[in-house]
Amino acid sequence: MWFFILVLITACNAEQTIVKADEITKILASGKSLQIKNAIIDGNLDFGKIGNRIDADIHFEKCIFKGNVMAENLRFYGSVIFLGNEFQKEVDFQNVSVFGSMNFSKSIFKEKTAFTNMTVWAKNSYFSEVKASNRFSLDASDFHGNLYLMDSEFAGLFSLQEVFVQGNLQSSNAKFGGSTDFAMLNVLRRAIFKYANFKNEPDFSVAKAIVELNP
Repeated sequence: MWFFILVLITACNAEQTIVKADEITKILASGKSLQIKNAIIDGNLDFGKIGNRIDADIHFEKCIFKGNVMAENLRFYGSVIFLGNEFQKEVDFQNVSVFGSMNFSKSIFKEKTAFTNMTVWAKNSYFSEVKASNRFSLDASDFHGNLYLMDSEFAGLFSLQEVFVQGNLQSSNAKFGGSTDFAMLNVLRRAIFKYANFKNEPDFSVAKAIVELNP
């Protein structure tokens, strides 16, 4: 059985704490779970520095990430929670496995974002109420539960090409301002796009899903 010590770093909005990215990787490498609120994360945050697995829980809330956030080829056995954060540079979660909870709701992505070739075993994966200004891709990822994209805004290219969702794909009220690629999307239950807005015609070629669009 694993036992973790929680490291909590928090500050009021008026005076945000500055946390070095390298300090975060050192804490996680020691096996401690991490909860950071209302902080500015300075530097590139590369979870790969820790190794090929992270057992601790990760929780960032209302933080600003000044550098790139990278997590390629990693296994997360704890929760991966990023609530209401602002990512000012690129976010790259490629070839990642997540065995705990995953939630990026209410976050802002200003540059290219890739959650590709992932395998997520959570009951629910959340990208609800996010705002993405650039390319946002979940290509070739497997979600062994439900995937939530409700009330999100994607200004650039958005892609779910070759994505597998074992449960429901819920995208009600989402806004897609660029090209959208849902080719070869496979949803075992329902892909719900009620009241979603598409600037360009979505591509559902070779998709396998019961798709619910606007009434």
